[in-house]
Amino acid sequence: MDHYPGFRILCITNRTETGVNSWQRSFQFFAQQHSIPICTLEDVYDTEDLIFLSAEFDRLIRPDKFRSQELYNIHFSLLPRYKGCYTSVHPLLHGDTTTGVTFHRIRRGIDTGEIIDQQAFAIDPQDTSLDVYKQYIRIGTAVILRNLDNVISGKVSARPQPQENSTYFSLKSIDYAHLALDTGCTAFQIRNQIRAFCFRPYQILQWQGEPYVHCEITDHVSEQNPGTILEDSDLYTVISTIDYDVRLYKDVFAELLTAIRNGMIPEAKRLCTCREILLSQDQDGWSPLITAVCCNCREMVEFLIERGADLTVTDYNGTTLLMYAANTGLRTGDWTLFGLLADMGLDTAQADYTEKRLADDPALTAATVPEEIRKRIGNL
Repeated sequence: MDHYPGFRILCITNRTETGVNSWQRSFQFFAQQHSIPICTLEDVYDTEDLIFLSAEFDRLIRPDKFRSQELYNIHFSLLPRYKGCYTSVHPLLHGDTTTGVTFHRIRRGIDTGEIIDQQAFAIDPQDTSLDVYKQYIRIGTAVILRNLDNVISGKVSARPQPQENSTYFSLKSIDYAHLALDTGCTAFQIRNQIRAFCFRPYQILQWQGEPYVHCEITDHVSEQNPGTILEDSDLYTVISTIDYDVRLYKDVFAELLTAIRNGMIPEAKRLCTCREILLSQDQDGWSPLITAVCCNCREMVEFLIERGADLTVTDYNGTTLLMYAANTGLRTGDWTLFGLLADMGLDTAQADYTEKRLADDPALTAATVPEEIRKRIGNL
């Protein structure tokens, strides 16, 4: 707000807002934290000098209801492709290797307005729809910020959307109430189904009552009918397809967290079967790495990092790995993990979502905290 003096900033939240941060940060929480007034959509219809920015809004905007025509939206696809819904899912189902975000004017219709700016990004072959969505949020935020000054100054340049390659998918394009893995297709298509519907906060695709989070295509050409089980264990199932056999990895995330908490390190290592398990977070935002840090298990922390665990992970309050390591140090008197993570370059000044930093914790100024730790935190 300090960057744009003279402007009155208002916030309109989605109807599902609770004001509580979860896997997705709460816009209402942010607005209240920064004393931004919250209003309704109807409140701004008659505002003549309004600049309206929509991001992940849950209602269709009707430009004819506004006095202002300065209406903008960030859409999670490279328009004109994938107008409408489920833009984290359809590119994966279609086997796309790139997607992106589009900043555009809001016109009558659904995602039809002139394009102001776009940015593409690559889809990794292992990315799930949740991975794609997180990229949309990160890159979409950057695209809005780099265009904001031009929007405010009235220097926006826009171009009409092309007619070619325009596609649209409605809410009815996917029946989430009856999701099921279709095994009567190619290995590539099965892998894409698993990736597209692996979005832990909402769903994980099931087959024969078992949830699966990852699919690996083998080199073995299928000799049995599609969907035939060739091998089954507590970690994975191998089935035949139209062309190549696939190994479907079961969702053992909860079992992994339990094994770490109970100090069952060999079992925990065995359960680290794939990237989706390593990077998953529970309802509080705890990942296997956060759990291992809290349990002060250096062996498991190092193993998870070697396997590709995310060092920048935070829980759903923005609590960083170093904050958890500091709490572990205070609780146990062992600061080994804190030093290990700090040596890896983690930022000791990073704030959580309430803007608190390690240096703001009075417990970390105590003489019982090693001098080297206090220096690193900035409390000495």
